[in-house]
Amino acid sequence: MNIKEKVLKYLKSCKNSSFVKLSRDLKIPFSKNKELSDILNELQKEYKVFRDNKDNYYAPELIETVVGLLNVSNKGTFGFVDYNINEETGEKDSVFVKNFNFKTAINGDLVQVNVYKNPRDENDQNNGIVTEVLERNTHEIVGFIKKTEKSNTVFFQPIDAKLKNNKFIILPSNVSFKVNDLVAASVVDYKERYIEIKVDKVITNDADPMVFVKAFIEQVKVPEAFPEELKNETDKIPQNIDLEDQSNRVDLTDQMIVTIDGDDTKDFDDAITVKKLPNGNYFLGVYIADVSYYVQEHTEINKEALKRGTSIYLVDRVIPMLPFELSNGICSLNPNEKRFVMAAEMEIDKFGNNVNCKIFQGIIKSKFRLTYKQVDKYFKENSILEEYSNQQEVSELKKMLNEAKELSLILHKFKENQGYIDFEIDEPKIKLNEDGSVKEIVIHKRGFSEVLIEDFMVRANETVAKYLFDNKLPLLYRIHEIPDFEKINALENSLKAIGLTLPDIDLSDINPQLFSQFAAQIKDQRNDDFVKLSFLRTMQKAIYSTDNVGHFGLASNFYCHFTSPIRRYPDLIVHRTIRKYLINNHSRDDIDSYTSEIENYGVLNTKSEQKAVQIERDVNDLKFAEYLKDKIGQTFDAQIQSILNFGFFISFEFKASGLVHKTSFFDGEYEANETLTSAKVGQNKFNIGDWVKVVVVGVDLVEGKVDCVLESQYPKYLESQSNLKENLRFKHTGAKSGKNKKTS
Repeated sequence: MNIKEKVLKYLKSCKNSSFVKLSRDLKIPFSKNKELSDILNELQKEYKVFRDNKDNYYAPELIETVVGLLNVSNKGTFGFVDYNINEETGEKDSVFVKNFNFKTAINGDLVQVNVYKNPRDENDQNNGIVTEVLERNTHEIVGFIKKTEKSNTVFFQPIDAKLKNNKFIILPSNVSFKVNDLVAASVVDYKERYIEIKVDKVITNDADPMVFVKAFIEQVKVPEAFPEELKNETDKIPQNIDLEDQSNRVDLTDQMIVTIDGDDTKDFDDAITVKKLPNGNYFLGVYIADVSYYVQEHTEINKEALKRGTSIYLVDRVIPMLPFELSNGICSLNPNEKRFVMAAEMEIDKFGNNVNCKIFQGIIKSKFRLTYKQVDKYFKENSILEEYSNQQEVSELKKMLNEAKELSLILHKFKENQGYIDFEIDEPKIKLNEDGSVKEIVIHKRGFSEVLIEDFMVRANETVAKYLFDNKLPLLYRIHEIPDFEKINALENSLKAIGLTLPDIDLSDINPQLFSQFAAQIKDQRNDDFVKLSFLRTMQKAIYSTDNVGHFGLASNFYCHFTSPIRRYPDLIVHRTIRKYLINNHSRDDIDSYTSEIENYGVLNTKSEQKAVQIERDVNDLKFAEYLKDKIGQTFDAQIQSILNFGFFISFEFKASGLVHKTSFFDGEYEANETLTSAKVGQNKFNIGDWVKVVVVGVDLVEGKVDCVLESQYPKYLESQSNLKENLRFKHTGAKSGKNKKTS
């Protein structure tokens, strides 16, 4: 029996064994240690022997073969393959795979895995070996062109940390590139030891302050440019309505109809007018760009709009759902230009109830393009557009705005009585320099004019939804289900943890009115952003569905999205439903099939919206990290937002987030409680909602992550990092700096 056979027989008959114990028990002389090491490596390659985390060897037992997606860690050294996934509960099995067992698989690939267990240690995790790559899910990789210092060899450095242990060979292509260029490269072939790639395009270079935003946009496949196939259709889009059929439209061009939007808004899809009627009621007109007239089904423009689902608003640009010719052209309700609209006109009594309503197609000519700042200034100082020569129109405008303010207050009170809670969370606004670098971060506080427009849009959406429901027509509702028990329980735990007294209100059978009463009593005790966010985290995510269950957050029994068809596809669907059944009087024989069709669209649009929201947040995080790059070593006030087993997340006053990892504590072991509302480190206790002083110690410019330590721990942190040598890739760290500047 040779040494290899002896080793295998020994490991099959005993518990895990270290190299030293194995050589001693098998009486292998020291001179043959190199041969023993080679044999063990050979057995590992044959998957007959494994090595655990303690460097002990064992003979594994194959228990099953599974299929799943490979999810590689950010360090690239290992991954997990999930299988037996229960879509309803989210429960799943996972198998651990070391990177040398990936075969040629990379993150996201669909793989077949042999699952092995350690038969003599039930506590040891199962290990997986990729035996086959069933489907490649990465076809393009984004990264930098770099050059080695010693040999001047050009190489490819991927942005994605999960690929940092892979080697790449750059094949010749027609694209010229330079060192430090950020490029997009297509995968040509997966070899055993490297991946062959070909550079397809140069995105920018590493001197560009927007380099990591552009890399991210390329990675998540945000479609900025519109396909060439749309050009034939966009070229035919008219830029005025003079030659269009206007016979079935109500002419509203003489009305005091205006748009009120942000300073930077370029596409205006909603306009309003308000009048106080002789009977004391109010007339509210909401006029929405008639996108469905121009974007027909079965067109390339419509296909692309459905694919995008929504416009995406980034710090430096808008990635629109519709081509410019529509979004900023004929569909935009520009001042003093005739435009087609879908109109919702309502008569509302002094208590906020709808008395009657009309929905129809019309023509408007917006009299003024107002901004929120202008309207807020008018409400405060009674001054608006003094430079405008037509004082009669300005006088009409002032009268209309005064009556609009009255109606907004009535509608807002009406919603609050129904159970609507206005949390008024301040939002950060990232301001950029001309080159795209961060200039400053300011907190945007919502003014009254924004609330006014929101009140009117909500009422229009509710009115349209109720009108279509009453007419027994299918509708893509915007629904928001009641919070589940676990989230309510987590909310109560959070509020108790920050020392608040819970109201004597039973939330087990929750409805908007009860929840509103509960929130009101909490707000009387404390009403900062932490409390508001705690309530918001309790809420479910709103989705699109043909099955109406109401909108819990808005306390609405009937709600849809009608008011933004330039930037949201569901609004376009609602407009089409109105046009199809109410304006064109289409036969209702196809209602079942139409309902099924728009339900499918609702699923797609929910995913599109959630993806867009995540993209917007991720891009903001990238710019937050950039902003803090030059502030490493500085102290900030921050509030603990969430406590986890590995540390806690904090929020700066300018709304960026950072992580205080448990390894940054040096005064004791970090231990979070069961409800994750507090943590102890030695004699110190930290609760969610507490304000602490933190020092920024590192940022990841690719991931948009910020690392912090408590100010009290910073000197010891610096000491612990002084001898650390780590390849930080695209990270910036303050480990070598002893300076600690305070920032108010």
